[in-house]
Amino acid sequence: MSIINVENLNFSFGDKTILNNISFRLLKEDHAGLVGSNGAGKTTLFNILTGRLVPDSGTMQYSSSKKVGYLDQHSILTEGLSIRDTLRQVFSDLYKIEKKMLDIGDKLGHCASEDMERLLKDLGVLQDKLYISDFYSIDSKIDQVAQGLGLFALDMSTPVEKLSGGQRTKVKLAKLLLENPDILLLDEPTNYLDKEHIEWLSEYLVHYPNSFMVISHDTDFLDKITNVIYHLEFTNIKRYPGSYNKYLKLKDEETKRYIEQYAKQQEEIKRMEDFIKKNIVRAATTKRAQSKMKQLNKIERLEKPKPSLKSNFSFIFSGDSGKHVFDSYDLNIGYNYPIMNNLNLHITKGERIAVTGCNGIGKSTLLKTIMGVIPPLGGKIKLGESLTPIYFEQETKASDLTAIEEVWNAYPKKTQREIREALARCGLRQELIFQKMSSLSGGEQAKVRLCKLMMYPGNWLLLDEPTNHLDVNAKLALKEAIVNFNGTVVLVCHESDFYCDFVTRIWDLEQQVFRQ
Repeated sequence: MSIINVENLNFSFGDKTILNNISFRLLKEDHAGLVGSNGAGKTTLFNILTGRLVPDSGTMQYSSSKKVGYLDQHSILTEGLSIRDTLRQVFSDLYKIEKKMLDIGDKLGHCASEDMERLLKDLGVLQDKLYISDFYSIDSKIDQVAQGLGLFALDMSTPVEKLSGGQRTKVKLAKLLLENPDILLLDEPTNYLDKEHIEWLSEYLVHYPNSFMVISHDTDFLDKITNVIYHLEFTNIKRYPGSYNKYLKLKDEETKRYIEQYAKQQEEIKRMEDFIKKNIVRAATTKRAQSKMKQLNKIERLEKPKPSLKSNFSFIFSGDSGKHVFDSYDLNIGYNYPIMNNLNLHITKGERIAVTGCNGIGKSTLLKTIMGVIPPLGGKIKLGESLTPIYFEQETKASDLTAIEEVWNAYPKKTQREIREALARCGLRQELIFQKMSSLSGGEQAKVRLCKLMMYPGNWLLLDEPTNHLDVNAKLALKEAIVNFNGTVVLVCHESDFYCDFVTRIWDLEQQVFRQ
């Protein structure tokens, strides 16, 4: 049974075609992954499916009365509410029924006898609705999801406006799961989740009773939860049955077959063209040449295989720093109050350190304190000599500048050609560099920000969750750039597979362990 039926959908942004005549069906039993490189149009497709964008043409039909739930990176939580009250909003209709019951209870204490039977009947109807909806286990459901996503560690009474961006994303995800929609659309749900919470979400989605479609660059996560993959590439979409790893195998075989078919066709075309060229002017063979020309004109020519635009990151090493890079003594970090106390940390030249721990523990705060973005709340910091840091901040607000303006403003002495070449090396297509940063996908924005850092010589990399939003190939390119960098590295990252084979030490802030 088809839950969503999309036919001949087209969408363009300015003169750039994002989706070209795509058609697909999401079936009731589909636990689907939506994959493709950064900027392929995945989030755009989700925004069309949820009505946030209107397609240029084509049709989109849902099964009758199906509820769609969408997790995006830009939805807003109501300020003034605690985490628990925010999650209780999901059940607001049931709480209204409870309020009506309480009002009826008040009336029963002083109503006329002729009204009592009617009020008791109304009370019974409302009571049945609450029982059918499992109203009295709401807090248990909330606790289960909150525990699974790590919200208990934040204190459920915390106002949502005091949460970090990653923590707010967790609350949005928990709220969406509690809504239990017929169709679940999740855009990068594992960003900001710790390993154990990703495992919990994987198990939850494997047993999810309805259909869902997930955008994610976490390939292990996708492989666990999917039974079908939709691949968006070069403005078209294609369905592959099975898990993510099965999709990779099928896609690789398909690509090899197409390249072989294209090569064979090109050989045949070349052979026919050579025959025509040699024989068209000779009276004895001109008819055969004309016949061969008709055959050539009837050939349905295969399109030349398009290479995917790959990212090629690299960082400029400015020269050696002093032996001691960073030392802290009884350091307290936080904003209005300390979230971590008495940190005695030491970094020497050439070390590669991964900073780990649950969301909200203080990883980003630590990097900001090291960089002097925020002051320490106590203790001392000592920086080494001849340091030139290169800092990638996790959360930045996208500007209204175009991608090329964003980089050019940072390096006004560079030529436009140099800026364009640098953006191209980072995997930005030509048409993207003249779009506003706010209109780019999260992965495209990250590539622009990395491009700015690549042009600045330094000897100390401080990277705060740089892999968030990056596609698989871009992650591999970034990893290679870090491995090849000759300086010191401090990396905040929730993907142990990304850093496990090149770091020399791990700072586990959750356990307060700073081990080799």
